[in-house]
Amino acid sequence: MAGDLVVGMLYNLLLPLLLLTASSFRYNGLSVVYFLFLLTLPLLPNPSLVTMKGKTGQFLRLIIYTSLTFLTLQCFMQIPFAYIPPHVSGHWEDVLYHLGIIRFSSVDAGNIVRLLAPDVGLLFSSLFILRLCKKRLHPVPQVSMHENGIPPSDPEEVEISETESEGGSDTEGSFFDSSDETTVPVQSSPPQFVQKLIVFAAGLRLLMSAIMNTAGKVVVTLLLGLAGITLPSLTSGVYFGVFLGLVWWWVFSRSISLLLFSSLCVMMAIFSGGHLLALYLYQLPLSQQLVPPEDIYARLFGMTGVVRTNSSDLHTLGLHPHVSWPDFINPFVLLLLYYTLLALLHKWVHITEEDTVVVDDEEECESPVESPEPPPSFSRVIYISGDKQEMLNSTDDETYLPDERQKVREKWGESVKMT
Repeated sequence: MAGDLVVGMLYNLLLPLLLLTASSFRYNGLSVVYFLFLLTLPLLPNPSLVTMKGKTGQFLRLIIYTSLTFLTLQCFMQIPFAYIPPHVSGHWEDVLYHLGIIRFSSVDAGNIVRLLAPDVGLLFSSLFILRLCKKRLHPVPQVSMHENGIPPSDPEEVEISETESEGGSDTEGSFFDSSDETTVPVQSSPPQFVQKLIVFAAGLRLLMSAIMNTAGKVVVTLLLGLAGITLPSLTSGVYFGVFLGLVWWWVFSRSISLLLFSSLCVMMAIFSGGHLLALYLYQLPLSQQLVPPEDIYARLFGMTGVVRTNSSDLHTLGLHPHVSWPDFINPFVLLLLYYTLLALLHKWVHITEEDTVVVDDEEECESPVESPEPPPSFSRVIYISGDKQEMLNSTDDETYLPDERQKVREKWGESVKMT
């Protein structure tokens, strides 16, 4: 339980924060790949023994390989930069600058750390998360049971227990007389603050799960309204229009089916994901050179330029003077809406899968019985009281006389027909 909780916190909380931080440290072609990873993360299932061998494990390895490739590429390209002067490279250096390959000889130490920190941080953090997921996720122990539900006992253990019971009286005194004290190894528990943190995280997880189960539609509706009023534009008008439509539909006491609402969530998840990607691409220097932030079309569609690149010093980042607090909050609201929609869709998919499994089981149970079989042996009834398991031995089927056996079969057939 604690291992699954730790893995879930690392994958669902720490990894998105790392990807968001890596995308915010720099704005070039390499950071766009990390932002795409941030949008792809909620589409994949949570880590488990099965998914770590499938898509989720491949996704974590892809992050590791990508960050290692980007770090190697930036360091390797400093070799040709050392032999090729800037006036000789010409336009190729501008192309490499927009892609994310920068000449470090013309950059100060602080910006070099800023440019390399996302790759180094994601490389080691993804390795840590991958190793910890493999370490914490253990397979469920499979215990083979007899037909009566009692686990089989090892014959060697039975022989050892018999020999110990026979020689227990002889060796009892020697244990107390011996000066050597035997110590039983005790498993070390985590520190107290770690236990409190795990309990708090488990409670928070249960609270969020309860909110999503009981009021998932309300949460999505509120987030749609918040995304529509944070930064008014044509794109945010779509969120506000859907919000008003849902509210007025409920005002007239109309219900929305799960299929219709899930289809609406799918469309809004696609739209919000595209909106987020467009907002991030507009922060790139090339996009703001093509369409300035003061342009009427950029303001009409809500493409706000937050990050500004100085034309004299292209390697430093700044903020536009007209930026206000809604410009900062709007991307985070959209990201929260995107993650909430996908989390709710994942939950509904699991619910529908469980419902189909239950329906299939009921159909199998309702299938008619062609020929009733004789009743099972009554000696296989188990009585469980606390930690004790007692076998209620009674007369077996083989001990019945032929006439009694026939009567029992007739009674069993009548009971099956009545049910």
